[in-house]
Parts: sequence; structure tokens; C-alpha cells
Amino acid sequence: MLALTRGPTAPGRVVVVVSRQHGAVEGFDDTISALEGIIARCSAEGDRAGYFPAMYLAVTRTVQDRGASGHFAEAARMERFVARFASRYLDAEAAWRRDGAITRSWRVAFETAERWRPIILQHLLLGINAHINLDLGVAAAEIGGTGPLDAVQADFDAVNDVLGELVEGSQAVLGQVSPWLGLVDRVGGAHDEALINFSLRRARAQAWSVAVRLAPLTGDARAGAIRSVDSSTARLAGAIAHPGVGASALLLVVRSRERAEPARVMELLAAVRT
Repeated sequence: MLALTRGPTAPGRVVVVVSRQHGAVEGFDDTISALEGIIARCSAEGDRAGYFPAMYLAVTRTVQDRGASGHFAEAARMERFVARFASRYLDAEAAWRRDGAITRSWRVAFETAERWRPIILQHLLLGINAHINLDLGVAAAEIGGTGPLDAVQADFDAVNDVLGELVEGSQAVLGQVSPWLGLVDRVGGAHDEALINFSLRRARAQAWSVAVRLAPLTGDARAGAIRSVDSSTARLAGAIAHPGVGASALLLVVRSRERAEPARVMELLAAVRT
């Protein structure tokens, strides 16, 4: 089960400032470079916004390694797909830093990262929610154009497979930095079970349904459909960030034992391999 800050910098702390030009990345190398830049800044600032890109960096590196070893039938096409998909997150993160317009689902994730109380798992889930339930379907539709999505589905499935494996691999990391996370399993009787019931498999199915829905649409019709998907994704994000009184009380206990520095959490998440 698995499921971002712009807070003040401590006096005397050296801050690494990394800027990124708006626009799509072109391949694995610059996708990885962009993610590393975000993580470097977040690590220096103690910014929990770095948790999701740290895990995402591990995913991207794994897909790159598998492409180089001949795991994919069309490695170049996979690279384009991964870069377009990553651009959805990278552009949202860049827009957030400059107070630009972003989707509602990413806004919930970034705003939640500015709060002390959410546990590491919630931050990861919020990133996964926005990037899979919204971004993945949009990216697949954009890559596929208005034609059949058959060719895109192979890349879509492959990225999801890697993500699922890395999410499972991240469990060991969470065990190190969130020693009481097992208590979350006992929240099943709470009134709002969004945090516990978040399923990557359901998110994957949702993303493909979004791609199929968007594929034949263009212009304003597609933009309106994306806003509708974003709205429902943001509602789920709100439930993950605020999972009810009973669950929140227990999560506060879990949070009290999460004492690892954010930089250490990012280091561990980025190093996960399958």
C-alpha cells in the first residue's frame, strides 16, 4: 500500500536555487536532470515537496535502464512517452514556484507539503494521485493524438508496471523513516478510508479511461474534459490530505515518530531499485 514546501529557510542555511525553463523535456537525460534539480533544492531547504520527485526519479532511472537493456520493443517511443508524461509534473512544479496557474489536484499536493502534520505516505500519495489519475491519461491522449491508442497502451502499461514495482520497493524505505506506519492499517474502520483504500491498480484503470475519453477530443472540448477529471482528482486529493477525524488522529501519532530529515527521506526514495 502506498499511497510539496516553499517555507522559510533557516538562518544561515545555504540554499541551492535551481531554475528550469518552461516547456517539455526531450528525453530521459533531461527528465532526470530536471528531477535531480528539484530534489537538490528541496534537500537543501528541507522541503517535503521533494518526496514525490525523489520516488519519481527512481522510476525514471529504472525505465531508462530497462530501455537500454532491450526491455521495450520501441525504446525511442517509450522515451518520448516518459518525457511527455514527466513534463506534466515538471511544468506544474515550475508554475507553482512562480505562482502560476496549475491544476487543482497538483495545488492540493503542493499546499499540503507546506504543512508539518501530513505523514510521508500522504505526500507520496498526493503526488501519485495527481500524476496518475490526471497526468498519465492526459499524456497518453496527447501522445496518441486523435487516433487509436493501441500503440500508446504498451508504453502506458510498461510505465505503470515500473511504477507499481517501485512503489512496492519504497515500502522498505517508509519502514525506515516512518517506523509506526503499520498503525495506518488499523484505520480501516474509520469513516473516511481514502488514504487506506488508495489503489494504484484503480488509478491505472482511471488513467486509461481518461486517455480513451480525451483521445477523440480537441480544443475546448478536450480542455473542458481535463478540467472535469482534475476536479474529481482534486476531491480525492482532499480526502487523502484530510482523511477524517479518526484517521487524522492516528496519523498524527505516526507523524510524531517520523524524525528523519527530509533530505534523508529523499535520498532513500531516489535510491530504490527493483
